[in-house]
Formats: sequence, C-alpha cells, structure tokens
Amino acid sequence: MKKYLLIALLLGAVTTLRSQQIYLEGGQVLSNFKFEDSQGNLLNNLNTTQNSFIKLGYRMNILTKNLYLNTLLTYNGYGSEGSDRTVDNYFAWDLSYLGLSVSPDYEFYRKGNFTFLANGGGSVEFLIRGAQTLNNQVYPLIGEENFDSPIGMLRAGLGVRYKISEKVDVFTQYNYGWGGPLKSNTEKLRIRAHNFGIGLLVNLSATETPSKGFENTQVNQLQDDLKETLKRINVLEKEAKRVDELETELKARDTEMKVLRDTLTTVLFDYSDKGLNVDLRENKIYITLDNDMLFRSGSWELESGGISAVNALAKVLAENSDVDILIEGHTDNQPYKGSGNIRNNWELSTKRAAAIVEILAQNEKINPSNLTAAGRGEYDPIASNATKEGRAKNRRIEVIISPQLDEVYKILKN
Repeated sequence: MKKYLLIALLLGAVTTLRSQQIYLEGGQVLSNFKFEDSQGNLLNNLNTTQNSFIKLGYRMNILTKNLYLNTLLTYNGYGSEGSDRTVDNYFAWDLSYLGLSVSPDYEFYRKGNFTFLANGGGSVEFLIRGAQTLNNQVYPLIGEENFDSPIGMLRAGLGVRYKISEKVDVFTQYNYGWGGPLKSNTEKLRIRAHNFGIGLLVNLSATETPSKGFENTQVNQLQDDLKETLKRINVLEKEAKRVDELETELKARDTEMKVLRDTLTTVLFDYSDKGLNVDLRENKIYITLDNDMLFRSGSWELESGGISAVNALAKVLAENSDVDILIEGHTDNQPYKGSGNIRNNWELSTKRAAAIVEILAQNEKINPSNLTAAGRGEYDPIASNATKEGRAKNRRIEVIISPQLDEVYKILKN
C-alpha cells in the first residue's frame, strides 16, 4: 500500500498547483459480483445489494483552470446475494474495503453557481472486513484466496457542483466502477458498482490578497462556514448510521423469512399434492390451501385432513414468535346456499378464516395477538370464475406470514 501512496504523492508534486480543496463525500453503493470458478462456470442468480461509501482527501487544480486531481482515502462497501435452487442454497457477501484513489475531474460547463463535471480514475483497495453467508452460517473472508489480494477498481461518472459561499461548495455525482483482485487466482471474481454520492469541498487557497479588514471578515465567514459544515457532516454521519442500522435489520428479517419459507416447504411437503402451496413474495410468506382439502361445501367446520395440515403448520409457527399471521378466507362467485346463520360468501369466508385461527391458537406457544382472521369473499379471485377449475382455485385459505418490524419502526422514529 505504501508504494501506491508514494505514486499518488509524486503525481501531486509534479503538477502546477492553482487551488487547493478538502474533499469529503459519502453515499450509497449498489454492487454486484460476477464469479467464475476454476472450471470456468459462472455462478448464476447473483443480485445487487446496497452498501455505503465514504471518501476523504485532497483536491487541487492542475494544468488548466478546469482540470482537477483528487487524491482520496476511500471506504467502500460491496456485496452480492443469490441462491442456487439446484442444491437449495442461499448465499450472500458483505465486504468492506479501505483504499487509495487518484482521479482527475474536468469541469466542462458553468451556469451561475452551478458547475457540471466529468470524472474518472482508479483506486487500489484492501479488504478490512468481510463475511459470506451460506444459508444460516456466516464465514469470515479475511485471508481467503479470492479476497486476500488487493483489488483494483476503475471508475467514471458525472457530477454537478453548487457554490454556497466563497469557501464551501456542495456537489452530487454518480460513478460506475468495475474491477477485481490484482492477483490472478484459479477462480475469478469481478465487482461492478454504482456509487451515488453527495459531498463538500472546502477551499483552502485564496485567489487574491485582501485588505486586513476584509481578511478578518473572510476569516469570520470561514469560521461560520466551517461550523455549518461540521453540523451538516454530523447530520450526514447520523443519517449514514441510521441507514446502516436499517439495512442490517432488514437483511436479518429477509434471511429469517427465507429460512422459515424453506422450513415450511419441508414440513408441509406431504400436503403439496392436496392443494397446498408455499411461496415467498415481497418478504412475506404466502401459504395457499384449497378449501376442498379443509371444508365441505358450504361448511366452516374443518375436516380431519385439514386439521392435520393446520396442526403441522402450527408446530412451525410456534417456533417463530416474531411474525404476524394473517388468515384470509376466499370463495368463488357462486351464491351461498348453505344453512345456518350465514347469509353470503363474505360471511362464509370469514367463518372459515376464524376456524383456522382457532386451531392455531390452541398451540400454547403461538401468541394469539399475532393472529388475525379476515374474510375476502369472492372479491379477490386468482382465476376465472367462468370455469369449474377456476372456481376451485378461488375457493381457498391464504395464510400470510409477515416479519414484525418493531425494531425498524423504532430506528425510523429515532
């Protein structure tokens, strides 16, 4: 790392210095991996994850008034996640790199206090923290072959800067980066990253020598600007911390729901050929049960086979107390012709949902306050009611399992 730092300092020393600025930027990184094993096989189904980055360093004007060179210390978070349905694996990476970046930027257009610029450059980065999640296991990556080598990243992008005072500018910019390990390995790892950032530039050099009185005014103004800048940096740091806490909490909830989905699929497998299906959508688990497996026509009393399936479901839910469980009853559009004090399909669907809730509540480990029964009647069909098959699909019970987000709301409130 010392070698790369020396190169950056030499580059700065041979340039013609016109102005100097302190550079501070932070924001979000959307990253993804391209991973190829030693046999040349690509790991499919890798998805983008969101992390944070921070840049701090020195910016100076070189050669022309529109060209600048940035020498920066960087912190970047990268990651990716995916699954392999063949072996039913879920995997994710969460990496943090500390690096040194040298990047020029060119200001190509000015309008009032706005300046538009294009930038590019490269960085050498070193892993300081890394973990891989495989299903429920977390493995550290420090010292692993594919992550032990420094990585090289090339970046290019566009930005816009706004002058708020003689000493302070704010800016926002986007960069696209790509790269990978500098040492060759039998397995190939490539990183793609989108950086969305906001930042501050604090000018250190003046363009003219002011009078003593004016100088004092400038000093006072600079002190006020620095105080305001420090306040904004403090706000940005708190916001970044809150974003990190939210990301961690939401990732934990997402992993919990995937594990619970897999457990339910395994436990309820014997009922899959009887009209039971388990699905994960928008971080909620949907368990669909055909009414024909649960109830006789026009009835809301559970059949023995239905009771067995609901009890199997209850055993899994009893081990997961931090979820909300909504049971929805659905019917087709055929008018209700049964007996008793039921007047229509809406009331029938509600009675059937309540019957499921009563069976689940009999398990002492399930908190009744987490259970909700609702009737949707014929008003949320998933198939056409014009055919017998479509009406059979519409007659169903849906158990919707949602993660409790109390901790997320607490973070947002604070």
